[in-house]
Amino acid sequence: MAAVITPIIGKPIIQADVMTSYVQKVNPAFNPEIARQFWIISSRYGLRGDIALCQSIHETNWFRFGGSVKPQQNNFAGIGATGGSNPGSSFVSVEVGVKAQIQHLYAYASKASLPAGEVVVDPRFSLVQRGIAPAWEDLAGRWAVPGYDRSKYVSLQTALAAGETYGQKIIRLYEAMAAAAPPNPGSNQPVLPIVVLDAGHGGTDPGAKGSGIVEKDSVLDLTLRTASVLRSRYAVDVRLTRSADVFVPLSDRATMANGWGAAYFVALHHNAAGGEGFESYVYPGTRSGPAGKNQDTVHASIMKALGPLGVKDRGKKEANFAVLRETNMPSVLLENLFVDNAIDAALLNNSDVRQKLAIAIAEGVATAMALTPDYPAGTPDYKIQAIEWLYTQGLLSDPIWRKQPDTPLPLWAEALIIQRLYTMLKS
Repeated sequence: MAAVITPIIGKPIIQADVMTSYVQKVNPAFNPEIARQFWIISSRYGLRGDIALCQSIHETNWFRFGGSVKPQQNNFAGIGATGGSNPGSSFVSVEVGVKAQIQHLYAYASKASLPAGEVVVDPRFSLVQRGIAPAWEDLAGRWAVPGYDRSKYVSLQTALAAGETYGQKIIRLYEAMAAAAPPNPGSNQPVLPIVVLDAGHGGTDPGAKGSGIVEKDSVLDLTLRTASVLRSRYAVDVRLTRSADVFVPLSDRATMANGWGAAYFVALHHNAAGGEGFESYVYPGTRSGPAGKNQDTVHASIMKALGPLGVKDRGKKEANFAVLRETNMPSVLLENLFVDNAIDAALLNNSDVRQKLAIAIAEGVATAMALTPDYPAGTPDYKIQAIEWLYTQGLLSDPIWRKQPDTPLPLWAEALIIQRLYTMLKS
């Protein structure tokens, strides 16, 4: 094994906007969301996501692809691809694709467990001998086989001595990116505020049941919808205590939020046991402080959406819930309707109502945290709603269009929308 020269483990140094600028000099169509996810996810794992992006540059020809792996697979490092007609793994989103790559690197570089609350999405995670490649230079012959040009070098060691292995080429790309960065690359990109969304229950803990609704599943769907709205509309780092049907202990949920340095913690639940309506909770004695002020804002936003539907306002309350007690930041727990009430359950079973509720939660959180909109100031609601519909339907994917809602789409983008719409109509 090569000497550890450039460790894979370590916080990213190059900021997402600098990564984006570097790639766009070669590929102007590069999606900035990819760089943002490399920064966010790798920071969570304590891994050099800025160098991981350079690995993707190497693997995808500057994110232009062209081989058996296609852009729509969100597979930025050839995971599972073996050449020829085998395209390898596909991932449902940019976020999941980046996370799979970060997890695969984490498996090579570390023997530690995944960060608390993280779920394995890398399909080849269990196939890696944990900790066998702690440095980027160690990936030749492991991630990439053979990891050097056999027509030029007789062995991996010869190529390593010449600086021409898989990992060394990645490091050279990183060095070029670092050299092109401004003197203080972090000055152009402020740290995003962190909001933690906590989907209650999960795994072996189903929560409340009624009217065909299982709380753990329903609140996870609501949480994912809320996260999507926040991420698409605001400059915010949204973290989830769970993003799948897994059990996460209450203390771990608080520990995650505290460790992330979150600015706000929002727990999403449903109610049961013979009532109706919506209510919210903060920790006892915090109603007069920031937690209470945030509660007022979020509660009002939700009731503005649910009130016209006949939902009862059960009030803003206090309770000694563990996630409210053990989190260090302002926090709120939302009891979103009763699963065992026929009227409430009918609303929860309505997808349109669930989306309205998710938007109301997101907008309340955004107002409480004074988040900066991703849309230009003054963009009318009807334009935002129309554009968000395109994203929701999967017809738009690049978040750049939110920043320029009045810019005409180029011909290639129009063609992509037509293709996607045609595929939807055929299915």
